[in-house]
Amino acid sequence: MNSTQWLKKTSIILLLILLTILLVNYIIDPYGIYNSNFFKFQKITQSEKMRFIKPLIVQNIKPKSIVLGTSRAEHGYSTDHKYFKKPTYNFGLTSASMYEATSNLKYAIKQGRLEQVLLVLDYRMFNDKNQKQVKDFEHYFDGSRGKYYYLYSLDTFKDTLRTIFKTYKPFFLYHKNGSIVHEFEMKKLKKLGSQLLSMSGYERNYYKLLKKEYIYKDTKKSSFKDFEELLELCYKNDIELDIIFGPSHIRQWEALAYYLGEETFSNWKRDIVKEVEKVAKKLHKKPYKIIDFAIYHKLTSEKMPSDKNQTMQYYYDSSHYNQKLGNLVLNSLIDKNRIKGFGVEISSKNIEQHLKHQKDIKKEFIDVSCYREEVFN
Repeated sequence: MNSTQWLKKTSIILLLILLTILLVNYIIDPYGIYNSNFFKFQKITQSEKMRFIKPLIVQNIKPKSIVLGTSRAEHGYSTDHKYFKKPTYNFGLTSASMYEATSNLKYAIKQGRLEQVLLVLDYRMFNDKNQKQVKDFEHYFDGSRGKYYYLYSLDTFKDTLRTIFKTYKPFFLYHKNGSIVHEFEMKKLKKLGSQLLSMSGYERNYYKLLKKEYIYKDTKKSSFKDFEELLELCYKNDIELDIIFGPSHIRQWEALAYYLGEETFSNWKRDIVKEVEKVAKKLHKKPYKIIDFAIYHKLTSEKMPSDKNQTMQYYYDSSHYNQKLGNLVLNSLIDKNRIKGFGVEISSKNIEQHLKHQKDIKKEFIDVSCYREEVFN
């Protein structure tokens, strides 16, 4: 065999290998971005790739409404609820910073028909160690990586094989609407054996390394600048925006108080109110609604089951709540079957009264010394 023949055969073999990789990646569709639907494999490798998967899906469905936030938003809010304008997509991201949430908003606006946003705020979005969780985050929005880019990827092929042979343990499983699969989370919780141990471990570490300065630890840039940009984008594009402090369990806020001080959480709420009203005044607009569900209430202080084989009705852990509780939040936002005292609209006019009331009733819901003894000693 001469060199020309060898080169031809080698080229043909390499081309066939490339075409095989491309075809198998498309048929198996490990990230759920091609809607090929040849097989019903669980998309187990999605959980580590949602930062590029979600923009591709948003580009495809061009939603009228989106959810923004962290994994709390991904867990808690079903896009099927009447609150949302359809089509809807849960554009939350695990450990999302304010910068990432604002980038997601820009991209959703770019699709041309966004009308409504639910922003579920998390203290960590403003104080995360990273401004963005992956280095090439911006490439997911600049058009350089369309969905077919991933067909030629060896990483995609590895994930295709993991999907076929189930050799990958996902952190989360996702619905097509961008929210996290409840049943999968319940299976994980039952495997742990004790919800109390799960919650306590989470609380011991969640706020341990966070600061109070509203800056990203890596870039030293202001997270409130990103929040300001998000607000301005919504105003300038006539988007209906509801801003909420989500109903994580009150144990979560006690963990924050332990590491960052009793007033930190209240000061953050004050600062959010000030920023919203400042931007509204600058643009001659009515301030967006801010509703506080991170309050002392019978729902947010749900008791731990005494039987270790039982799980809580509304919570996976102190931070993450399920769509049962999320639906009660959404009901409240549309004044449907509203539960008394659950969700308080706040502004500069009532914020101090509201925060004082929360301090006054705190002891009715939690014994702080007992909590700290249980979790931190």
